[in-house]
Amino acid sequence: MTRCICSFVVRCALCDSSYNISTMQKLVLTLLILCAFTPCLRAEEALLDRVVAVVNDEIITQAELDSVLRPLYEDYKQQFDGEELVNMVKEARSKILSQIIEDRLVYQEAVAQKVEIKEDEIDKEIQSLSQRMDRPEELDVMLEREGMTLKDLRQKMKKQLMIRRLQDIEVRSKVVVSPTELETFYKENPEKFRKSSRVKVRSLTIKKSAEARDKGIADEGARDRIESFFLKIKQGEDFEGLVVKFSEDSRANEKQPEEWIEKGTMIESVDEAIFETPAGKMTGIVESPIGFHIFRIEEKEEARQVPFEEARDQIANYLFQMKSNDRFKEWVQQLKRTAYISIR
Repeated sequence: MTRCICSFVVRCALCDSSYNISTMQKLVLTLLILCAFTPCLRAEEALLDRVVAVVNDEIITQAELDSVLRPLYEDYKQQFDGEELVNMVKEARSKILSQIIEDRLVYQEAVAQKVEIKEDEIDKEIQSLSQRMDRPEELDVMLEREGMTLKDLRQKMKKQLMIRRLQDIEVRSKVVVSPTELETFYKENPEKFRKSSRVKVRSLTIKKSAEARDKGIADEGARDRIESFFLKIKQGEDFEGLVVKFSEDSRANEKQPEEWIEKGTMIESVDEAIFETPAGKMTGIVESPIGFHIFRIEEKEEARQVPFEEARDQIANYLFQMKSNDRFKEWVQQLKRTAYISIR
């Protein structure tokens, strides 16, 4: 599958984000950063392009907006149609344009404040970008495909680093979360700190035939096989060995299960069996729509209320994100009040 350099750059830029934002806002932010890394229009192309907004002395063109909106539109086409698709795209267009305007304002302010980015900081971003690629030469291939030079990419990265640096100065550095706020949040939101029971399991699975799964009919052959394995286990045969050799579970070859299963997340028959069985013990034969299973409970944790000391860092990060988001909105509004913004 052909990949775009923007997808790698997006991950680099987002990894430092300190704001707790909604799924839609994250998508818009992702697309916004993608826009910042699309090749710039040539001067003659810009003159022919429709201007959709002016931010102080800089223009935002329809081509810029479309370059961000296009991948989102392609995604929406898979999920919506008709009037619903039109409304979703219209809403996304408005949000994306607003984000582009805010991004332009912040960059202009970074220039005005003479925010400096050293060359070695850009080098680190390039290195981080390269490490996210499958092959060392992939970066050059992507740059060539998108009509960019390494110099272009460095300039775009410098711009994003300037924006992030100014956000550190104007937003993050001015946010403080007090110990009292931590304790108050914990006391007022006890449901956020309840952990459900959870287990790690190993599974000996025999799948039903495709016909039995599709039609919901019995598969006596699969049942006979799982019963024979259950008998062997009862007679002392090694469960682990049977799993590795015969289980049709995708995780059969894992030495130790890594995934925790929370109570209530599996189908009822499986959920009931694994949570009623003590750690270190095996369930009986459990039937599910896909087949028959014998589970061994490797680890088990009972439901509990997370104590404040354990939750302290999580609460601090959450409140910092919330307050940073509020501070960022307030700061951007201040920039807007002193800027010339015209939406065409």
